Amino acid sequence: MMDMRDNQAELYKKLGVPPGIGSGSPFPGNPVTPKSKTGCLAKLMFIVGLVILALAGIFYFYPLATPDKIRGDILDCALVPQKDGSNRLWILTDGSFTYVSSVKTPGHYSVGRKCKSCKAWLYEYDPTVGKVVRRIKIPYKDIIIRTSMFYNGDKIWHIADAYHLDEPKIQTFDVLTGAMVEDTAGFISRHPLLAAGIAKAWYDEKRDLIMLDTKDGRTGLIYPIEKQKLYPSYSLYYDEQRKDISEKEKFLLCAQDGQDTRKMLYRVKAAHRELIWNESRLQHNCDQFERKIPHRNGTLEARQMADTVFLRGIIYHQDQDGAIVIHLNQIDKKADRIMTCIDRDGKTKWTVPQSEMLQKMQIDEDKGYYSTFSGSENKIKVIRSGNLVVLMLEGAGIMGFDYGSGKKLFTID
Repeated sequence: MMDMRDNQAELYKKLGVPPGIGSGSPFPGNPVTPKSKTGCLAKLMFIVGLVILALAGIFYFYPLATPDKIRGDILDCALVPQKDGSNRLWILTDGSFTYVSSVKTPGHYSVGRKCKSCKAWLYEYDPTVGKVVRRIKIPYKDIIIRTSMFYNGDKIWHIADAYHLDEPKIQTFDVLTGAMVEDTAGFISRHPLLAAGIAKAWYDEKRDLIMLDTKDGRTGLIYPIEKQKLYPSYSLYYDEQRKDISEKEKFLLCAQDGQDTRKMLYRVKAAHRELIWNESRLQHNCDQFERKIPHRNGTLEARQMADTVFLRGIIYHQDQDGAIVIHLNQIDKKADRIMTCIDRDGKTKWTVPQSEMLQKMQIDEDKGYYSTFSGSENKIKVIRSGNLVVLMLEGAGIMGFDYGSGKKLFTID
């Protein structure tokens, strides 16, 4: 033991360390130096400061430095035509800071999503120059679950369902100024049936109407956007539509030989009441078109647009010029989506392959539900205004295409 101490002392002497200074030495004369609490606190404060600076950079300074960036998960979009023939793209995003929270108690364990700074952003975007024209903040109290937006009558509509702390929202914004035209309370005040308050609200894009439940127990109220009128039930609205004898033209996909995965495109012309009465059976089997379905209120005129078979095809947009169909290249666990534009005479204007669309539109059942066909078909939206076609995949991104050629113009992701 003495030899060890002598060797240690000799080493310190060679290094020029005075006796008793060696911190942490176990030998007498070299006491252990206690750790400084002030030093630990300073390190902790330094780390906290770095975290605060990082968050400030992410949520404040970076947005200031990149004002034309669309932030948050994309929820919906709408096109607003301008007087000069161009278009403005309005985009709704989830701007909340979301995280997964778990709660453990004896005999119970739950996991759910929560948010901080809960909000949606409504952007007006000029795709011709790639600039954000304005950004509107829509406050939320909880995570955003079911929300939609659309353009109608010089206004942007924002519809959101109730969830936990949030009441339903029905809001409209002026497309010229971005100012709110009407909030939920204003919408309620115009309709006595809603006087007790709205319990649920959601937008049905295919039928272009708002579905409503009230706090006094009324369910299934209907507000068709075209009519701008509240109906107590869908059946009353449907009965009114059945009286409409004006001639309508519509593109429909029907199942070839009753096989729902193989679709053929037809253009149908008939009285409006005939279309709504026969549409579902026409889509179920193409043979019904050949029979033209005689009916007590008239007949249908149908024309097959092409010999093309659209595998699991869905018409995502149609107008007087034609239809845009998104379909698959094969029926399998993995498949590519294809976007095809057909004119009113049945000719293919253009086709966009999977390689030129958003990658997440690809079908891959091994990647989970939202990569399957059924898990993603309702997250796709296609809209057109003039020469601009917009393709959106909720939560993934937006792409713009030239209607005349199918050429890709821009991508927002």
